[in-house]
Amino acid sequence: MSALLDAYRRDGWVLVPQAVAPARIDRLMVAYAADLRPSGRKFFRQNTNRYEPNAVDAHGHVTNSFLDPHNYESLPAIREAILDLLFDDTLQARLSEATGFSRFHLMQSMLFDKNAATPAHQDWLYLDSVPNGQLAATWIALEDIAEAAGRFYLMSGTHEVALHQDLRRLRHDEWLALMAEYCAANPQRLAAPAMRRGDMIVWNSRTIHGSLPTRDPACSRKSLTAHFLPAELRFGNLFVAKDWVTLRPHGGHSYFANQPEYSLANDLKARVKTAIYDNPALMRMARRLQRWR
Repeated sequence: MSALLDAYRRDGWVLVPQAVAPARIDRLMVAYAADLRPSGRKFFRQNTNRYEPNAVDAHGHVTNSFLDPHNYESLPAIREAILDLLFDDTLQARLSEATGFSRFHLMQSMLFDKNAATPAHQDWLYLDSVPNGQLAATWIALEDIAEAAGRFYLMSGTHEVALHQDLRRLRHDEWLALMAEYCAANPQRLAAPAMRRGDMIVWNSRTIHGSLPTRDPACSRKSLTAHFLPAELRFGNLFVAKDWVTLRPHGGHSYFANQPEYSLANDLKARVKTAIYDNPALMRMARRLQRWR
């Protein structure tokens, strides 16, 4: 067993130093500066669950993070740079070494210019493998991350801890409160590693993780997150299998994108989904409808 796999299975996460070549990051950052940061278009945001234009702070950083930028067909330089980076042979080899799986489908991506203060959570509520607990996620530093920027953190060993009985009857905000309470009660589990440009963290879908607060608002925290499904497993989440998803090809690999680009119709669908998220009864009904697709 490799040292990466041993740590991943023990702690639910592992740090992989220098997993991404500088040229891959350079290409993405050039496209970001030229096409995405100055864009006036609306994009779906990871931190607000809305389609919004870029919100740029006094320091020139975009504060609302991007969800599924690997699917920006309207910005091909961004799309291709992200897909090529995430499917890079070296990155995929290190991901396989860390998890024990040989091939993956890309199921989601997120791009950050600045810390979005993501609350403590587990990925499997939103997306996961079926059977549950084998989706692997990556957090890639696109620059040297200053500690004052607000480090990414993980709660070691929580991939093997039973934290709840029946999430189906909890509102989303109640579940997030349980995550926050667990973290506050178990500070000894918190790990927030220093990250240099090109470093990658790999974690399990059951591992609690989030972002520490930003201490210096002048600091950016450019990073790329991706969620990978082992190719031999089905896709879904803690509640339902989503066998209807359609994968798209890219250079011998496959990817899915749940969040489409902006349109009035897509905006309305997103608002409805967000409105029912904290209503357990409506969420159970929506999941039953998904099973009938």
